[in-house]
Amino acid sequence: MKTIYFEVSIPKIILTKLLAKPFPRAFYSSVSPVRYREIPDRDLPGRNWVRVKNRQAGICGADLSLFFVKADPRITIAALPGVPRAFMGHELVGAVMETGAGVADLAVGDRVVLQRYLPCCSIKEIEPPCDPCREGNYTLCENFSEGEMPENLGAGFGDHFIAHRSQLIKIPDSISDDTAVMIEPTSVSLHAVMKRPPRKGERLLVLGAGVIGLNVIRFARLLQPECRIYVLEKMAFKQDLARKMGADVILEGDPYESVAVHTGARLYRGPLGNTVLMGGFDLIYDCVGQSSTIHDALRWLKSRGDYVMIGNQLSPVKFDQTPVWNQEINLTGVNAHGLETYQGEKISSFDLTLRMITQGVVNLDGFITHRFPLADYRKAFRRIQSGGEKIIKAVLVCE
Repeated sequence: MKTIYFEVSIPKIILTKLLAKPFPRAFYSSVSPVRYREIPDRDLPGRNWVRVKNRQAGICGADLSLFFVKADPRITIAALPGVPRAFMGHELVGAVMETGAGVADLAVGDRVVLQRYLPCCSIKEIEPPCDPCREGNYTLCENFSEGEMPENLGAGFGDHFIAHRSQLIKIPDSISDDTAVMIEPTSVSLHAVMKRPPRKGERLLVLGAGVIGLNVIRFARLLQPECRIYVLEKMAFKQDLARKMGADVILEGDPYESVAVHTGARLYRGPLGNTVLMGGFDLIYDCVGQSSTIHDALRWLKSRGDYVMIGNQLSPVKFDQTPVWNQEINLTGVNAHGLETYQGEKISSFDLTLRMITQGVVNLDGFITHRFPLADYRKAFRRIQSGGEKIIKAVLVCE
């Protein structure tokens, strides 16, 4: 198996961080904890496992955080026992190569996408499962670090990988590889909007119009046609896409002044650049999750408004938490996808996204703008990081 992984080595992580400050090329050197290596193929771990040949895999924000060593060892999940290698790439589409004796509903050649990419009860075959897994919210598994998890399984950034049957969703022939590789990030957007759907007449703001933000706009408009959607995005080509997805207004100029104008909020400027609004949006979806976006978003919400955190940086952030208690702001976190209640039906984010695609409600054509051979992964990450190109989604072609 030839694959890309992040070597969980504190000395390598610290060294790369230190060297990259004066020498950014350290991220692309042999010093980096990111490795592209041939590792020995292993047998399927059990009867319910599947070997999958990768076709292509999308590069997401989590991959960028690992590649540019932004993940901080002080965050909560870093304290949990893990594995020495974190295999990269979970937005993928592949074809079944081999199935275990217990897998009856997949055959060699079937195309699949990866739904459950973090350890959970179904993958480890833990019985009884924890409450979140039993409910269908596998990303919240309370047995994340319990039980046995096989090593060296690989992931999307490689020629093939091994997965438990419960991790995989079969893709119908009518769906292209390009659409299939977009199902996972689109499910994230759907889950975020379902966690706090917009209501009739509400004003909502979407921060960031990348893949996640664009689909948040799509689903907000789909679920509530009579809301008003505002977007804050610096790049002009993404602003255009946001409008096509259903955004009503792109905020321009000083964002505090713009929010005040569009929501009727009162703007106050205090000492030391301290700026605050009284009034503001009913709802904000933060698809960035940086200190600055959290800090500002909390100040742009009306009393008892809702802040939904979708983007994250895998590192501690700093922001003024005063609005949370002073204006009783509601905070909602989003961890990928899970179980939804849609029109009275309990259904997973993945299955609902797939249904909307097959019914023609959701069209994901055009999201993939750049392709790179797997071996050129460093070039792909460098071009994404540069920010100088009109990149929406870049994929690594693994075949």
